[in-house]
Amino acid sequence: MRILITSLPLGHVGGIENYANLLIKNLRNQGHKINHFTKGLKAEHFNKFKNFMPFITFRNLFKFRNRLLKFNPDVVHLNPSLLKYDLPRALLFLRIAKAQGYPVLFFIRGWRWPLYKKIKNNDIIRKTFVNNLQKADKILVLSRDFKDALVEIGINEDKIELTSTMVEVESYSPKNKTFDKPYNVLFCSRIAEDKGPNELVEAIPQVIENEEDVNFIFMGDGPELENVKRKAKEIGVDGYVTFTGYKTGEEKYEIYKKSHIFVFPTYHGEGFPNVALEAMATGLPVITTRNAGLKRAIEDGENGYFLNSMPSDPKEIAEKIIKLLNNSKKMEEISERNLRKAKEKYDVAAVSEEIKEIYKEMTKNPSCL
Repeated sequence: MRILITSLPLGHVGGIENYANLLIKNLRNQGHKINHFTKGLKAEHFNKFKNFMPFITFRNLFKFRNRLLKFNPDVVHLNPSLLKYDLPRALLFLRIAKAQGYPVLFFIRGWRWPLYKKIKNNDIIRKTFVNNLQKADKILVLSRDFKDALVEIGINEDKIELTSTMVEVESYSPKNKTFDKPYNVLFCSRIAEDKGPNELVEAIPQVIENEEDVNFIFMGDGPELENVKRKAKEIGVDGYVTFTGYKTGEEKYEIYKKSHIFVFPTYHGEGFPNVALEAMATGLPVITTRNAGLKRAIEDGENGYFLNSMPSDPKEIAEKIIKLLNNSKKMEEISERNLRKAKEKYDVAAVSEEIKEIYKEMTKNPSCL
């Protein structure tokens, strides 16, 4: 089967690019012909070239049309986010592909409620959005909330299916997971204010009052990193905190494997964070806010704990961490459930099979697969 997949450059650090990388690798290993189309600029280049976006977008549309003609795919798989630059570009890609008769899968991978509300509340924008998106053969979203939102503004419910992100379970799965001291509490994300690193740091004094034999690992880089380091020093917990910087590959896997609890107090509920699936694949209990996609993956008390405050109250974060640290048996039980669930539902092989079934339905040609 010949599949054209779009995303930002595959070397870019982001959930969509991670998803595209894993899907492409899995499908190629099965003998499918994959062509990747780079849809836009890396985030670090956007501000520099944003004044040239109309020209860049026009050039991309021309290149996309030529790529379709040259590659002649069986399926076009678009991976936009609900962002003001990304979404219009993806809808234009959709129109171009459908005008040439190609089946199109439109996966709204990132979701932003402010933009959705702007679309919903403006009749002209809403009608334009709906008329274009309805051209897709299938639409994928990461949560029931997102599906309901699209149906509310007029998208055909039969076109919309729920899916998830994916994780390469084999890379993360520990050989012998134990929950012995010293404990490691892991935060892994871009170190930005809206991911909640400051709230986690502020929770540390309460945690170490209960359990001193614990270390907090912050893995990642970002604009808030120096402020988080400064805060840890100011409140006197820097001796309990390790900042690793951004890690990939074996270094990243090893940090996950030596950790015992994963905490992600993000402010937003707009998707299905890869880092939470990576934690589950490593057998870590997950403490996080009620992200829309994660409400399907995590059952409170069974796979970890949800934080009910938003932004998260450091006191609540500390209470949930302490609840686990004081019950190693509970951590072991959650670990076993998360390892099993990640393998069965979120491994790259399982999710890729679901995507292939959707391709099959779209092409009406099972022999392609």
